Amino acid sequence: MWLRYVIIRIPFALVARSKKYRLGVAGRENVPRYGPFIVVSNHQGSTDIVAIALALKPALLHYQMWPWAKKEIETGAEGFLGKMLWKVFGVIPIDRSGGDNSDAIRLSLKYLRRGELVFVFPEGTRSKPGEVKPFHFGVANLARAAPAPILPVAVYKREDGGIQVNIGKLFTLPPKRRMYEVLEELGEKAEGRFIQQVETLRQWVDTVPMDKKGMKLIARMIRIVTDFVSRQDIPFDVFFRLAEEEDNEFIRDRVMELLPAGWKKIKA
Repeated sequence: MWLRYVIIRIPFALVARSKKYRLGVAGRENVPRYGPFIVVSNHQGSTDIVAIALALKPALLHYQMWPWAKKEIETGAEGFLGKMLWKVFGVIPIDRSGGDNSDAIRLSLKYLRRGELVFVFPEGTRSKPGEVKPFHFGVANLARAAPAPILPVAVYKREDGGIQVNIGKLFTLPPKRRMYEVLEELGEKAEGRFIQQVETLRQWVDTVPMDKKGMKLIARMIRIVTDFVSRQDIPFDVFFRLAEEEDNEFIRDRVMELLPAGWKKIKA
């Protein structure tokens, strides 16, 4: 049980029921009671992560969730609430000054192999009401590296001023043409064979029941991936950058489906 969540959830749940927030949740039946899985959501405001954490209660009573968060939050750049959540819950730090996201993916794989949850705002920053910005490659690269399912979530302010969280169904990324082109370029190299195995595992995940036994099997598959990568038998710059633009759009579309009619995708 994630004791810190259990303790801090009580005051947040009381606030969420207040007239100011009036938190509403739809699709809670789609939340697996067991990890590992990746949670993705659009980003509207500073209270999003709290609202979503309350909505994911069926899973978070048992397993910890690790959000990706920009390093500036630790210094108070997003206010007291963000800094407190950083200290209390722990995060996977993201450096937005440039460079790749290999460290974040390594940490994410570490937590996923333990059967825990990883949370990402793929937009990287807040969007205006009614809009969803382009998704960055971080979550898509993670989804390509880990044979773990993705849980789409949408958060927004309703017309009555309350906060609404809609939860979709688990999904995995479909195989893509460029993936096979990469494998062909790698030929018989060890990394090519391994990447192909990871893709096979991802497709296999779709057939696994999302119960306790099935999720344990998925965690074992992620362990195989992380053990192999930790031995550096493959170049990280290949394995951690396999996502393509279509992957970002596929994930963003799953979130868009959970938002009210009229919301639009913003181009880069």
